[in-house]
Amino acid sequence: MRQHNQNDLQQALEDSSYFLTEIATMTQTGGYSCNLLTGAAFLDDMTRDLLSVPFDFKLCLNNILRFFVDKSSIKHVFKQSILGKESILDIEMVKFDGTQFWARLNCKPFQDNGRTIGLRGVVTSVDRYVKNAIKAEKDASVIKAQNERLVHFAHIVSHNLRSHASNFQLTLQTFDDVKEPNEIIVFNSYLNDISLSLNQTLKHLNEVVTINTSLQIKENIDIEAVFNLVLKEFQSEIDQLNAVVVYDFAELMSIEYAPTFLESIFRNLVSNTIKYRDPSRILKISVKTKFRNKRSLLVVKDNGLGIDLKKHGNKLFHMYRTFHNNDDARGVGLFLVKSKVEALGGDISVKSELGKGSSFSIRFN
Repeated sequence: MRQHNQNDLQQALEDSSYFLTEIATMTQTGGYSCNLLTGAAFLDDMTRDLLSVPFDFKLCLNNILRFFVDKSSIKHVFKQSILGKESILDIEMVKFDGTQFWARLNCKPFQDNGRTIGLRGVVTSVDRYVKNAIKAEKDASVIKAQNERLVHFAHIVSHNLRSHASNFQLTLQTFDDVKEPNEIIVFNSYLNDISLSLNQTLKHLNEVVTINTSLQIKENIDIEAVFNLVLKEFQSEIDQLNAVVVYDFAELMSIEYAPTFLESIFRNLVSNTIKYRDPSRILKISVKTKFRNKRSLLVVKDNGLGIDLKKHGNKLFHMYRTFHNNDDARGVGLFLVKSKVEALGGDISVKSELGKGSSFSIRFN
């Protein structure tokens, strides 16, 4: 009897169903199946719990797609399995209450005499790992962008400040030999110009340092209110040019953002549309917000001179780079816009064509 009890104990300790249940619980893994002959679908208790599906909810092939964000991808997986192929992929799923999460799903065909009559597989939550990987990739991208800005910043400091210092030195050396009052006036003018250029450079560099070192407090901002505030600064120029400004913030009316950054972004982009307008036609400026693929977007579009992106695309957001012959062009605005957008975890892109205008898209998050 004692031996029999020991055998029972050993069998209980080695019971595979216990281990499978514990593995499923700890890894949040469940199973599913689809009957292609009847259209019935089955979720085990773990999968129902994972998807927060009520136990009285009747599942079938016709409503199973509701649990997937990318419906085209999962349709492709099912089609491949019907053809006899096994698939494994990470895919974003939707719980019954609408909450989205990442899962690893496999799908295997169930066949009878070479004909697929059913599908089955397992679903494992990998939400934490995928989101951590996405965050790490995003953080790495931000660090890379910051490093690029720092390298560019160091180049500007070494080149521009050295240039100003050399100009001062040469001018002062020459000034020692100047005796005539008219010549003194001319050289004073040179010194003033150099001083103004130096101050302007220092102002730009200080703004870059502030962007990268200051703690930016985010607030819930009314985007239209900020845009109208900035628009007032350019109203006289807009009126003088008979420019047409249209805006639509219906899709995204507010956002958590640094107020001064959003003002600066609007100011620089609107200033550019005016500065690089096409004099042969009335300036048209379109500003709108969008919400696409869970991302908040701001799009500023104009019908100005446009930019040859094949020629200048890789230098567009660099400091002190200009692409038109405007006397007031400084090549700072877009650099500052990009720096501010990236400092808060976003990015900026541009579509442009010479003679047709430009469209700048800012992704806030």
